[in-house]
Amino acid sequence: MSRLAPAEKRLAAAALVQSLGIGLFMASSMAFFTRHVGLSPNQVGVGLALAGAVALGVSLGGGVLADRFGARRVLAALYVCRAVCCTAYGLVTNYWQFMVVTLFAIAADRAAPPVLQALVAASVTDQPQRTRLLAVINVVRNCGLGAGAMAASAALLSDTLFAYRVTLVAIGAAFLGGAALVLRIPEQAAAPVRDKDKAKRSALPDRRYLLLTGLNFLLSFFDALLLVAMPVWVLEHTDASRATVSILFAVNTGLVVLLQIPVSKLAQGLRRTSRMMTYAGVALAVSSLCFAGAGAAHGWWAVAWLFAAVVALSLGEVVANSAGWDLSIALAPPEARGRYLSVFNLGNAGQRVLGPVVVTGLLLSTGTVGWVGAAVVFLVAGAATERVALGARTGKTAMADA
Repeated sequence: MSRLAPAEKRLAAAALVQSLGIGLFMASSMAFFTRHVGLSPNQVGVGLALAGAVALGVSLGGGVLADRFGARRVLAALYVCRAVCCTAYGLVTNYWQFMVVTLFAIAADRAAPPVLQALVAASVTDQPQRTRLLAVINVVRNCGLGAGAMAASAALLSDTLFAYRVTLVAIGAAFLGGAALVLRIPEQAAAPVRDKDKAKRSALPDRRYLLLTGLNFLLSFFDALLLVAMPVWVLEHTDASRATVSILFAVNTGLVVLLQIPVSKLAQGLRRTSRMMTYAGVALAVSSLCFAGAGAAHGWWAVAWLFAAVVALSLGEVVANSAGWDLSIALAPPEARGRYLSVFNLGNAGQRVLGPVVVTGLLLSTGTVGWVGAAVVFLVAGAATERVALGARTGKTAMADA
């Protein structure tokens, strides 16, 4: 990987700083809400789910604002909003206060990824370097989440209201630090659109881009497979030990950190990048079949099948990430990039809301048949995404063929 320019280093540093805050929050928030605010685990879970569902629509506003005021300013504002929300959590005393703060916090969280992507596209013009920068950001984000979760152990061990409030203030400071770094990044303004009719048409993505978003929604189910399906399948449908779950999570994290940047180098040219979506579908299909095999195996053979499943899942994840980042930017018109990317991000955000329901209700409840069905869906979605992406190539939105 070529060396990062100063602006690119600031973007990566901002991602690292704010991911440290997210890791701290993820690891310590449940204990704070249940032990010191007095909420039940069910209240916290329902609140997060409801806020996430409402935030799906609200998050589209981030792209609209990015197109109007610039991605840099909007991303910094979203980080500041999250800093305020984290500090406000320390003052929450009842369920409705928790819901109000959570709605604003999750809305800012859901709106940020496409705005960050738009800022990368506006500040890095070289396509291969842009994709590699997004890969670097993804890697440092994963490292930051892990480090933040480990740092939260201090508050968890202390288990005092003061310790949790100090942690929340530290999380807010992390987001403010990310905002300060973002504001130091130069941003190239998109050329103004003189044709008002063209501007109106670009307000919403064209049908091919919407179809691409729907297919990406299916491929993004690797997240639900890892976080929901894998633990339940291991614990309830195989005779592998409970410790296997933690080991498999570690394997996935390690592979993503090691492979995301090298794999991102393969995303060069529309044809090659589109083909990567087919490969991602194949990898996820293989993973599904390996999970099915683990359910029919016993002893170390079950563990071997599970290990193969998570390796294939991790490969599908890094390939789908790299290709998705590149295609979503390249096929979006510069004058409406924020709006297009916000719509594309709905696939990932929607999977977070619907993924657990689909996985538990359709996949796990049908056992081996469900895993085979998932394999077929991934194969079809990957191949269809390649065809749609190639067909969506128009004018300036297209990358040069490799």
